[in-house]
Amino acid sequence: MDPAAVETRVTTVLGAWAAGSVIVGAALPTSPRLRGFGRQTAAWGAVDGAIAAVGTRNRRRRGPTDPARLRRVLVVNAVLDVGYVAAGLVLLRGTPWTTDRWRGDGAAVVVQGTFLLALDATAAAALRPALLRGD
Repeated sequence: MDPAAVETRVTTVLGAWAAGSVIVGAALPTSPRLRGFGRQTAAWGAVDGAIAAVGTRNRRRRGPTDPARLRRVLVVNAVLDVGYVAAGLVLLRGTPWTTDRWRGDGAAVVVQGTFLLALDATAAAALRPALLRGD
């Protein structure tokens, strides 16, 4: 896949995920576990939306990102995403003093981290053939 198309796809998908996350997070009921899940989901959505917006703006102003640089960023992000999932699992599993709210936070972090891992890893893999061809 063309590196510019990969970059466009990543920011488009991330922006759509962000919008959905904010809407779902804000609409969840107010039980403690769902409140934690909703708060985390909306917060991640806001951050993801800002990242997608900045990426789109930069691409329009400066042109496509160098494929090698973009791939490095995506690989680093994928490693961070694994950390997010692990942290979310710790919160979700909990301890004797962990509240339902924290478990809700953990569940949301697992969902967000898993989505981001899939997005970043897929995009990084799509860039690998382009780099080997010298695009």
